[in-house]
Amino acid sequence: MIILSTKLRRMLLSRLIFDFVNRTEAKLARLYCDSRSIDGLEVFYHSNTKHFSSDKPVLVLIHGFSADKYVWNRFAKRFSSQYHLVIPDLKGHGQTAYHPDDDYSVPSQCQMLLALLDQLNIKHFSIVGNSMGGMMAAKLFDEMPKRIEKAVLIDPAGAKSPFAQNMIDNKLNPFEHEVEQVFFKFYDLIMAKPPFIPKFILRALAWEYINKRAQYTHMFHQFFNLRDFYSRDYRFDYPESMLIWGLNDKLLPVDDFTHWKLMLNSNTLIYEDLGHMPMVEDVKRVSKDILSFLNKH
Repeated sequence: MIILSTKLRRMLLSRLIFDFVNRTEAKLARLYCDSRSIDGLEVFYHSNTKHFSSDKPVLVLIHGFSADKYVWNRFAKRFSSQYHLVIPDLKGHGQTAYHPDDDYSVPSQCQMLLALLDQLNIKHFSIVGNSMGGMMAAKLFDEMPKRIEKAVLIDPAGAKSPFAQNMIDNKLNPFEHEVEQVFFKFYDLIMAKPPFIPKFILRALAWEYINKRAQYTHMFHQFFNLRDFYSRDYRFDYPESMLIWGLNDKLLPVDDFTHWKLMLNSNTLIYEDLGHMPMVEDVKRVSKDILSFLNKH
């Protein structure tokens, strides 16, 4: 018989409560969970349809590093009536399993996403990505612009900037946590206006990050690789993009915003009061602005 400590039982219960809330919000957004096998890996995703027909355009929502499909729950609810949604758990995130011998670089994550979309018979789509997901969106429209109708990059990673070089030179990883307090400081970095989450839930999330420390170290090392990043003089030949940035982003510096702005030469939207995850911090305002861009002909 396995006897769990009081602390472990409390953490597991807190996590179950958080998962229940996430699943309830997904249900309210009329999202259901499904999966497809991609090269032997079961990839999970949310969608609002089982059949991707031509009556609605497809919108793909891509989370950032260490997040999952649930981060888009409230945002997705505002797009369901106009779009068929695909919201995956990337490799090693959410319900999509982590394997120590897998590849977690952005090109590999993009290959997995494209394989999923191919299995769903989705040829053309628009995409919204945050942080690592924003970098994935850029990689996709750079390599196959004819498949992507419009793209929105929200505080994207991937700028080959002095900040990124310093992170790599000094082996810095904001997702590597040994104790609760380090996680709480990290949580303060990612959002200027975070939605309310009870302290007991945050402690459970901290416990999960601590337990996944080796996993996140491995995955971050492969994702945060200058080989896949874009230099300041790079220019994307893709006109249908929008760059969104929260000026209170404490995870990526504002210099990275100017770096991306030069590369994209796209529509730009700045939120002075928001941080690294604007689509979570102010769902109503950000979703309205993105819908306006996506629907503009």
